[in-house]
Amino acid sequence: MFEIFKNLRPFQSTEYIFLVLISFFIPISWRIASYAMIGLFVSTILKGVFENGFKINPLQYRNKLVYIFFIAFWILYALSFLYSDNTAEARIQIGKKLPFFLFPLFFLCSDLSYLTKDRVRTLMYCLVFGILSLYAINLVWALIDICFNDDKITRLTIYHKFFKTSDKVFTYLHRAHFSLFTCLALVFSFVELFTSKSSKIKILNLVLLFIMILSPFYISSRAGILCEILVLFTLWIWLTFIRKERKLGIITGVLFVLMLLMGYFAFPKTIDRFSKAINRVKDGKGDIRLTLRSSCRSAIRDNYLFGAGAGDRCDETLKAHITYREYIISQIKPTEDADLIDFERNRETFLDSIDARFENDYTKEVYEYAKQISEVYDCDYSSVKQYLAEYQIIDHTILHELNAHNQFSDTIIAVGIIGLILLLGFFFIPVYLWIKNKNFDIVFFSLLFIIAFNCLFESVFERQMGIMFFVFFYFLLFHANFCQQTNDN
Repeated sequence: MFEIFKNLRPFQSTEYIFLVLISFFIPISWRIASYAMIGLFVSTILKGVFENGFKINPLQYRNKLVYIFFIAFWILYALSFLYSDNTAEARIQIGKKLPFFLFPLFFLCSDLSYLTKDRVRTLMYCLVFGILSLYAINLVWALIDICFNDDKITRLTIYHKFFKTSDKVFTYLHRAHFSLFTCLALVFSFVELFTSKSSKIKILNLVLLFIMILSPFYISSRAGILCEILVLFTLWIWLTFIRKERKLGIITGVLFVLMLLMGYFAFPKTIDRFSKAINRVKDGKGDIRLTLRSSCRSAIRDNYLFGAGAGDRCDETLKAHITYREYIISQIKPTEDADLIDFERNRETFLDSIDARFENDYTKEVYEYAKQISEVYDCDYSSVKQYLAEYQIIDHTILHELNAHNQFSDTIIAVGIIGLILLLGFFFIPVYLWIKNKNFDIVFFSLLFIIAFNCLFESVFERQMGIMFFVFFYFLLFHANFCQQTNDN
């Protein structure tokens, strides 16, 4: 480990230490990682003053466009402050997205010629061990909570405790974001397993690979499991057809299937979440993300050109939810003999009584109760059955002021179509450069795929843990791919 600091000048070592701290603490605590980011910039300024006189590395300037896209993305959010009515929320959003400005500035302007591919590999290992550290801390904390603080009657499974107690340990642990970390760590461990020449490193990464594959099952992340299956398939394609390791590809494919089956049988509660979601959609009981997609259409349509502004995004989204709720209510029709004068008031009372009794439950009992009282309030039950689940979902959405749970939609609502173009540019520019340079990096490609896939189901950049993770490792891997030609062993 300490060999990696060999031949580094003092401020280069300091800068690299902060890179190590950021990489390690991003999965553990974005706050600590933010402090390390500040330390990184201070050390960079001191390096320029005392060591290299702000020398510029020309290799880092070859592909300036991607840095410009990221900086422009942040500037667009900053400019939206000018037409945001909610200026307090706009300030929060601008500050939250500051890594979109600071990290590209650092990776563009600081001379990182010392940041060889082996040093980048070390930083990736720091991410892996940061994930394992958080995993271990929360497991220990959850076990202590179960053994000493939990009521036996309301005892939760250990992986539910894992999340319930995680806010006591550094930071809130979000299932979707934790699955982002583990999927990237999975890819890195897989690549290390087949590219490292050290038998000890191979054994280490085999163990890490096993842990990371089972992690999304353990943390009960549906999007994480879907993303992991697609990532494993991509890795199998890479090994079998790009590296042309056909025999290893067959063995690896079988092992992947066995480990996924192990997760299927070892964590039935996780699989039950999938089954319930599928059954809800089949039975017409709705799904929260499908409802959110329908609900946010009006906000996208009204703000697609310039966006509502970083400060008003939440208000516009909530307004769209309320509008959609009114639409759902209007679709619940009266019976033929209903008194139309009182029906509007009766319909609201009818829906409120269901919400008060079942608190957004979608079980069979909800529909049985709705059938019983629909005649009392002169509601046509067929229309009630068709829209009741969506009403309960959108009512829950309004109560908790949920975002769009889709980063592409959130970006359009906030900063319009220009913001979406910049966002898509983050993903397409590296692909263009790979085609142009006739090279390919499966780890960087997997990061792009993991983020793009999860952006369909989650507003990844509405939490700082997602922003810090994406921007830091994006530019770290971009540097290793396109800005660095040396390789220390």
